[in-house]
Amino acid sequence: MIVRILGDNQYVLDSKYLDKLNELDSSLVDHLSNEEVDEFNRCLKEMIHTIREKGTPLDPAEIRPSDLIVPSPDITLKEASRLFTKEGIIPD
Repeated sequence: MIVRILGDNQYVLDSKYLDKLNELDSSLVDHLSNEEVDEFNRCLKEMIHTIREKGTPLDPAEIRPSDLIVPSPDITLKEASRLFTKEGIIPD
């Protein structure tokens, strides 16, 4: 699957990591709902780290449709509340 990190790059990520991303996504939604800034930032950074560590970056000149789009690590809770739905960034 192709994952885009906003403000960064696109990565090819094996779908075997989808369960891990889903867990983090659920935590992000919970932390966002509870306005837990530090925990939200920690989960988002862990998600981005997982994508960067386990994925292969695409050449920046190559743009492909993304299966998932992850916000940049500096997103605010206010900005995140506009992007996230009750199901998070990864649809059920």
